[in-house]
Amino acid sequence: MEVRSAKEEEIDQIIGLQVARNGPECDVMIRALASDPAVGIECFTVAVEKRRVVSSVALMSEVFRLGEVEIPVGEPEFVATASGYERRGLVRRQMDLLHGWSADRGDLTQIIGGIPYFYRRFGYEYAITWPGVRLIHPGVQLEMPAGWSVRSASESDVPRIMALEADVQCSASLACTRSEQWWRWWMRPEAPREVFVAEIEGRVAGSARFGDGPPGLGAAVTAVSRVAGQDPNALWAFLAEAASSGRPVAVGQRNGITEVANPVSTFYPRTYALYGRVADPVALLRRIRPVLSARLAGSPYGNRSGRLLLSNYVSSMTVEYEPGGVHSIAAGPPEQAPDEKGGAGVPPDLMATLIYGRYGAKGLEARYDDVHLGPVAELMEVLFPRVDADIVTSL
Repeated sequence: MEVRSAKEEEIDQIIGLQVARNGPECDVMIRALASDPAVGIECFTVAVEKRRVVSSVALMSEVFRLGEVEIPVGEPEFVATASGYERRGLVRRQMDLLHGWSADRGDLTQIIGGIPYFYRRFGYEYAITWPGVRLIHPGVQLEMPAGWSVRSASESDVPRIMALEADVQCSASLACTRSEQWWRWWMRPEAPREVFVAEIEGRVAGSARFGDGPPGLGAAVTAVSRVAGQDPNALWAFLAEAASSGRPVAVGQRNGITEVANPVSTFYPRTYALYGRVADPVALLRRIRPVLSARLAGSPYGNRSGRLLLSNYVSSMTVEYEPGGVHSIAAGPPEQAPDEKGGAGVPPDLMATLIYGRYGAKGLEARYDDVHLGPVAELMEVLFPRVDADIVTSL
């Protein structure tokens, strides 16, 4: 079995496999990626047996913004294996190849959404909280606000949608900023979720994506997600439009926007998080050193100097700080009992969760027996607090 980068002549086989395993929408989506000069068919790996493509995965590119720092991110997508070829290690071999590509191009994190547990086998962890979903109460009359209307978005709306998104994401500590190209992709009719805009007096004042509900509800519900716009009437306009389908309506939570619907909705009791992987935490921490410095400066540690030992048990790192911020971050040897040396211990498979702030350092310690903050618990919480995230995957 050969595992390698895909070739142009294999695109029809890749599409056939993806359509069979992941749905008919994969056809036009993969053709669009393959024809995109910034992506190309070379972003796909394949496992080939006697010239037959029996498994395939793609590597997409993303950019995170943490504070004022941009972080290059790789995102595996389109994971598919032909029936009868599962459990042969084909996805593992392809993920190893993709992780190498991702590291070579400078990505400091990989993310993926999807199958429960599966990607933990490849070094991923549930690191970034997925937006929650609320179900609009049955019987609530959702009517279009006076003067408002909702229509499908077009490519000419992209600049305005991006401006609305930027307004929302500026309040999020961690965000995934989407390119113009990404938004133009979502204007395509074959995209799995349609983008809508809400207008008042001919002006676009809101944007949102419509699709099926979360796992467990699916096509039984019309879900309104990625709502952007400062006027609450934009949200009500989207909910009214969604209700016109005759199905129950759900709304994806988003800070500062969707809270106005809380009194007429119920939280859907299913939580989910985006998988994350950080192979080199020292490199990532060096990248976000300005963020760590800003957190220190605004804390009781702002005028202090010191050294923080942070052990992953199989390796360690030392964070040196002084008045004004973090001075350096250096890799070190394994430290099995860091608390005895005045440090903290966080296992390697929880570093993405720590750095991207799903729980905060103290919240992480409360959940996992092998997270030991010891005498530096307060400092760890300052450097690694809980973070509000505004991130979803590409597809």
